[in-house]
Amino acid sequence: MADDLSTPARQLFPGYPSLPGMYAREVEGLTEAQLDRARPEKSWGKWSIRRQVSHMAYVNYRWFLGNWGPILFGQRPPRDMSLADTGGADRMLDPKRFRGLPILLGRLKDGCDLAWEILGGETLGSLREKVYSRRFVPGQPWPSGDSPRAWLENTMLKAHPRGVWIDPKDPGLVHYDLECTFRHVLWEGYAHLRTIQAHKREEGLKIEVPLDPGVGYLKVMRWE
Repeated sequence: MADDLSTPARQLFPGYPSLPGMYAREVEGLTEAQLDRARPEKSWGKWSIRRQVSHMAYVNYRWFLGNWGPILFGQRPPRDMSLADTGGADRMLDPKRFRGLPILLGRLKDGCDLAWEILGGETLGSLREKVYSRRFVPGQPWPSGDSPRAWLENTMLKAHPRGVWIDPKDPGLVHYDLECTFRHVLWEGYAHLRTIQAHKREEGLKIEVPLDPGVGYLKVMRWE
Protein backbone atom coordinates (compact mmCIF):
# COMPACT_ATOMS: atom_id res chain seq x y z
CA MET A 1 0.00 0.00 0.00
CA ALA A 2 1.34 3.44 -0.95
CA ASP A 3 2.08 5.95 1.78
CA ASP A 4 -0.53 8.67 2.26
CA LEU A 5 1.46 11.77 1.34
CA SER A 6 -1.22 14.03 2.82
CA THR A 7 -0.54 12.76 6.36
CA PRO A 8 0.19 15.71 8.68
CA ALA A 9 3.86 15.62 9.67
CA ARG A 10 3.12 15.89 13.38
CA GLN A 11 1.35 12.54 13.21
CA LEU A 12 4.57 10.99 11.92
CA PHE A 13 6.80 12.31 14.73
CA PRO A 14 4.72 12.59 17.91
CA GLY A 15 7.81 12.02 20.08
CA TYR A 16 9.24 15.54 19.84
CA PRO A 17 7.11 17.20 22.56
CA SER A 18 7.88 14.46 25.08
CA LEU A 19 11.65 14.21 24.51
CA PRO A 20 12.70 17.15 26.78
CA GLY A 21 10.71 15.72 29.68
CA MET A 22 12.37 12.34 29.24
CA TYR A 23 15.78 13.98 29.57
CA ALA A 24 14.68 16.06 32.56
CA ARG A 25 13.46 12.94 34.37
CA GLU A 26 16.64 11.00 33.67
CA VAL A 27 19.06 13.67 34.90
CA GLU A 28 17.04 14.93 37.88
CA GLY A 29 18.99 14.92 41.14
CA LEU A 30 22.41 14.16 39.65
CA THR A 31 25.41 15.83 41.27
CA GLU A 32 27.85 18.05 39.39
CA ALA A 33 30.44 15.27 39.61
CA GLN A 34 28.02 12.76 38.12
CA LEU A 35 27.07 15.19 35.34
CA ASP A 36 30.69 15.80 34.37
CA ARG A 37 32.22 12.33 34.72
CA ALA A 38 33.49 10.90 31.43
CA ARG A 39 34.39 7.26 30.86
CA PRO A 40 36.89 7.23 27.98
CA GLU A 41 37.53 3.53 28.48
CA LYS A 42 34.00 2.90 27.15
CA SER A 43 33.11 3.29 23.47
CA TRP A 44 30.14 5.45 24.54
CA GLY A 45 31.81 7.23 27.45
CA LYS A 46 33.93 10.03 25.91
CA TRP A 47 31.19 12.55 26.59
CA SER A 48 29.84 13.15 30.08
CA ILE A 49 26.13 13.35 30.85
CA ARG A 50 26.26 17.14 30.69
CA ARG A 51 27.82 16.98 27.24
CA GLN A 52 25.21 14.46 26.12
CA VAL A 53 22.46 16.91 27.09
CA SER A 54 24.27 19.84 25.49
CA HIS A 55 24.82 17.90 22.28
CA MET A 56 21.17 16.95 22.02
CA ALA A 57 20.10 20.52 22.68
CA TYR A 58 22.45 21.58 19.88
CA VAL A 59 21.33 18.94 17.37
CA ASN A 60 17.94 20.57 16.76
CA TYR A 61 19.55 23.96 16.13
CA ARG A 62 22.32 22.46 13.99
CA TRP A 63 19.92 20.69 11.67
CA PHE A 64 16.87 22.95 11.56
CA LEU A 65 18.56 26.36 11.84
CA GLY A 66 22.02 25.64 10.45
CA ASN A 67 21.69 22.95 7.79
CA TRP A 68 18.04 23.38 6.81
CA GLY A 69 17.64 27.05 7.75
CA PRO A 70 18.19 28.62 4.31
CA ILE A 71 15.83 26.09 2.69
CA LEU A 72 13.07 26.35 5.29
CA PHE A 73 13.26 30.00 6.33
CA GLY A 74 15.35 31.93 3.82
CA GLN A 75 16.51 35.16 5.47
CA ARG A 76 13.95 35.02 8.30
CA PRO A 77 14.95 32.28 10.76
CA PRO A 78 12.60 31.83 13.73
CA ARG A 79 15.47 31.66 16.25
CA ASP A 80 18.77 33.47 16.76
CA MET A 81 21.21 31.78 14.38
CA SER A 82 23.97 31.99 17.00
CA LEU A 83 22.27 29.06 18.76
CA ALA A 84 23.79 26.84 16.06
CA ASP A 85 27.29 28.17 16.88
CA THR A 86 29.34 25.82 19.05
CA GLY A 87 31.92 28.45 20.02
CA GLY A 88 34.60 26.03 18.86
CA ALA A 89 33.33 23.08 20.91
CA ASP A 90 32.62 19.67 19.39
CA ARG A 91 28.94 19.34 18.39
CA MET A 92 27.46 20.95 21.47
CA LEU A 93 26.07 24.31 22.53
CA ASP A 94 28.69 26.99 23.10
CA PRO A 95 29.89 26.05 26.63
CA LYS A 96 30.77 29.68 27.38
CA ARG A 97 27.08 30.56 26.98
CA PHE A 98 25.30 27.37 28.03
CA ARG A 99 26.55 25.18 30.87
CA GLY A 100 24.07 24.93 33.74
CA LEU A 101 21.78 21.92 33.49
CA PRO A 102 18.52 23.93 33.71
CA ILE A 103 19.78 26.14 30.85
CA LEU A 104 20.72 23.12 28.74
CA LEU A 105 17.35 21.48 29.35
CA GLY A 106 15.65 24.74 28.45
CA ARG A 107 17.55 24.86 25.16
CA LEU A 108 16.62 21.24 24.48
CA LYS A 109 12.95 22.09 24.97
CA ASP A 110 13.23 25.13 22.73
CA GLY A 111 14.92 23.07 20.01
CA CYS A 112 12.18 20.46 20.18
CA ASP A 113 9.61 23.27 20.10
CA LEU A 114 11.28 24.53 16.92
CA ALA A 115 11.04 21.07 15.37
CA TRP A 116 7.36 20.87 16.34
CA GLU A 117 6.68 24.29 14.81
CA ILE A 118 8.21 23.17 11.51
CA LEU A 119 6.29 19.89 11.55
CA GLY A 120 3.07 21.85 12.00
CA GLY A 121 3.40 23.24 8.49
CA GLU A 122 4.41 20.03 6.70
CA THR A 123 2.92 16.81 5.37
CA LEU A 124 4.61 13.53 4.53
CA GLY A 125 4.68 14.61 0.90
CA SER A 126 6.28 17.99 1.58
CA LEU A 127 8.87 16.40 3.88
CA ARG A 128 9.93 14.10 1.07
CA GLU A 129 10.05 16.89 -1.51
CA LYS A 130 12.62 18.91 0.45
CA VAL A 131 16.25 17.77 0.16
CA TYR A 132 19.42 18.98 1.87
CA SER A 133 22.78 17.94 0.40
CA ARG A 134 26.05 17.69 2.31
CA ARG A 135 29.58 16.99 1.15
CA PHE A 136 31.83 14.71 3.19
CA VAL A 137 35.52 15.52 3.00
CA PRO A 138 37.43 12.20 2.76
CA GLY A 139 39.41 11.40 5.88
CA GLN A 140 38.15 14.43 7.85
CA PRO A 141 37.04 13.30 11.33
CA TRP A 142 35.06 15.11 13.99
CA PRO A 143 37.21 16.58 16.79
CA SER A 144 36.45 13.46 18.82
CA GLY A 145 38.27 11.41 16.20
CA ASP A 146 35.09 9.66 15.05
CA SER A 147 34.40 9.51 11.33
CA PRO A 148 31.25 11.18 9.91
CA ARG A 149 31.45 8.85 6.92
CA ALA A 150 31.62 5.78 9.15
CA TRP A 151 28.56 7.03 11.08
CA LEU A 152 26.70 7.45 7.79
CA GLU A 153 27.59 4.02 6.45
CA ASN A 154 27.44 1.97 9.66
CA THR A 155 24.46 3.60 11.35
CA MET A 156 22.33 5.95 9.26
CA LEU A 157 22.16 3.91 6.06
CA LYS A 158 21.42 0.75 8.08
CA ALA A 159 18.71 2.25 10.29
CA HIS A 160 16.72 4.50 7.95
CA PRO A 161 14.21 2.84 5.62
CA ARG A 162 14.52 5.69 3.10
CA GLY A 163 15.38 9.37 2.71
CA VAL A 164 19.20 9.35 2.91
CA TRP A 165 21.39 8.34 -0.03
CA ILE A 166 24.86 8.75 -1.49
CA ASP A 167 24.86 10.56 -4.81
CA PRO A 168 25.31 7.93 -7.55
CA LYS A 169 27.56 10.26 -9.58
CA ASP A 170 29.51 11.77 -6.68
CA PRO A 171 30.29 9.46 -3.73
CA GLY A 172 31.40 12.43 -1.61
CA LEU A 173 27.92 13.98 -1.75
CA VAL A 174 25.10 12.79 0.51
CA HIS A 175 21.43 13.77 0.28
CA TYR A 176 18.85 13.84 3.09
CA ASP A 177 15.18 14.60 2.73
CA LEU A 178 13.39 16.41 5.54
CA GLU A 179 11.52 13.28 6.64
CA CYS A 180 14.83 11.49 7.22
CA THR A 181 16.17 14.50 9.10
CA PHE A 182 13.27 14.48 11.54
CA ARG A 183 13.75 10.75 12.10
CA HIS A 184 17.49 11.27 12.58
CA VAL A 185 17.16 14.01 15.19
CA LEU A 186 14.53 12.12 17.18
CA TRP A 187 16.52 8.90 17.03
CA GLU A 188 19.62 10.78 18.16
CA GLY A 189 17.56 11.94 21.13
CA TYR A 190 16.86 8.35 22.13
CA ALA A 191 20.46 7.23 21.52
CA HIS A 192 21.99 9.96 23.68
CA LEU A 193 19.40 9.33 26.39
CA ARG A 194 20.45 5.68 26.29
CA THR A 195 24.06 6.83 26.75
CA ILE A 196 23.07 8.92 29.77
CA GLN A 197 21.48 5.78 31.18
CA ALA A 198 24.71 3.85 30.56
CA HIS A 199 26.58 6.43 32.65
CA LYS A 200 23.98 6.09 35.39
CA ARG A 201 24.28 2.30 35.41
CA GLU A 202 28.02 2.69 35.99
CA GLU A 203 27.14 4.85 39.00
CA GLY A 204 24.65 2.25 40.26
CA LEU A 205 21.76 4.68 39.79
CA LYS A 206 18.17 3.90 38.92
CA ILE A 207 17.06 4.28 35.29
CA GLU A 208 13.94 6.43 35.08
CA VAL A 209 12.84 6.38 31.42
CA PRO A 210 12.04 3.16 29.53
CA LEU A 211 13.35 3.01 25.96
CA ASP A 212 12.34 0.60 23.23
CA PRO A 213 15.56 -1.11 22.05
CA GLY A 214 13.99 -1.80 18.67
CA VAL A 215 13.52 1.85 17.73
CA GLY A 216 15.83 3.70 15.35
CA TYR A 217 19.51 3.83 16.19
CA LEU A 218 19.00 1.80 19.36
CA LYS A 219 18.62 -1.34 17.25
CA VAL A 220 21.95 -0.90 15.41
CA MET A 221 24.17 0.66 18.10
CA ARG A 222 25.82 -1.12 21.02
CA TRP A 223 26.64 -0.04 24.58
CA GLU A 224 29.07 -2.58 26.02
